Amino acid sequence: MILHISRVARAYFNKNNYMRVLAFNSQMSIAAVSGLVVAATMAIIRLNTLVVVINCLVSALSFALLYIGNKKGCYRLCSWISIVFTFFLAFPALFFYSGGHPGGASFLFIIAIVYTAMLLKKIDRVVALAIETSIYILCLLGGIYWTEFIVALSSESDYFTLTILNLTLACVFLSGVLLIRARAFEHRQAQIQELNRELVAVNEALERYDKMKSDFLSTVAHEINTPLSVIAASSSDTIDLLNESPINAYEIMDNQRVIERRVKMIDSMLLDLMDTVAIESGRLTLRREPILLAERIRDVCDEQHKKLDVNNNAIEYHFQPGLPQIWADPIRIEQVMINLLSNAFRYTRNGSISVRIAQEDGKQIVSVKDNGEGMDEEMAKIALKQYVSSKSEHWRHGIGLYICRRIVLAHGGDIHLESEKGKGTTVTFALRELEEGDTAYD
Repeated sequence: MILHISRVARAYFNKNNYMRVLAFNSQMSIAAVSGLVVAATMAIIRLNTLVVVINCLVSALSFALLYIGNKKGCYRLCSWISIVFTFFLAFPALFFYSGGHPGGASFLFIIAIVYTAMLLKKIDRVVALAIETSIYILCLLGGIYWTEFIVALSSESDYFTLTILNLTLACVFLSGVLLIRARAFEHRQAQIQELNRELVAVNEALERYDKMKSDFLSTVAHEINTPLSVIAASSSDTIDLLNESPINAYEIMDNQRVIERRVKMIDSMLLDLMDTVAIESGRLTLRREPILLAERIRDVCDEQHKKLDVNNNAIEYHFQPGLPQIWADPIRIEQVMINLLSNAFRYTRNGSISVRIAQEDGKQIVSVKDNGEGMDEEMAKIALKQYVSSKSEHWRHGIGLYICRRIVLAHGGDIHLESEKGKGTTVTFALRELEEGDTAYD
């Protein structure tokens, strides 16, 4: 029984409900209960039978409207039905059939005015209050000037009992109004405080992102400016060489090679930026197919070793034999490996780079380990998660690793990084193997 009452209370008097819904539910609930109480009291003191009937009808209608309003959500219609039947008709009838002013029935008019103001809004409220005020003024005048319409009670004790009862009802109804207002105010204040906290957090995040954007643009400008300066110097030197006689073809070719390398560097940066934009806007697409991961990775490693290794590093392979095909986009996986190897070759000197592939739980685990410079603890924590840093030397670490992480996650895999300053870095990622039902493309 207690649990049932608790469920009803949560359903009908939830503090998250709108003010008018709470007012409607409280008015219907109090009217339903008080109608029965008053009817029983009137029956006990043997008052006018019509008064008992009116209170029973008010109680039954209130129960029905409470259920229908919450079931269908038609609070405006139900409020008007309640106001017309209870406030426009029942209360004036009770006034005349329960002794008029001496019976305390005028207390009911206060209840009606207050709840009408809460139940309705805008033009509905104005119209209803105007009608109610007119009706109640006529009732009060009628109690003075047209006493023949007043049904007198049998004794002073009946007048006293009815006055106390009507006063109690008025206090209960108005207390309900104050309770609703207090609960709603407290709830709104809590919501405002929560929204303020969220707003502060959002503002802090926006400030952080704005700083990250500024740092990002500053780093991009710095990184692109460096090869552009080299290109400009080599171009100027080439022009000077062309004006000399005889022309030194070897120095001109050296300058052109420098320009070519720098242009490729800028192209690589721009490709990284384009990938970053695609990732951030949710436009990173995969074209998966069955591939032999070990073959792809060996080819990429051999190619990158020849192209990138200027620091006299050795590369070692530790591949588990007989590995089956995986389900991946070969171009994107090559991109991941190129980024990882690029960092490894750049920050390792006279060292070794170890590439491993092993099988585990339907996945193939790939790791790229170097014994180079490594990262500090702070950088290692964020290297895979963000790409903006005010330190330009972190640029290639950041954006490349960020792209690697997003590509691996897009494949449904996972990736993590371990690094220690001065001892090297290990990046490990996992990709699932080919399963029955995989089609040529996603």
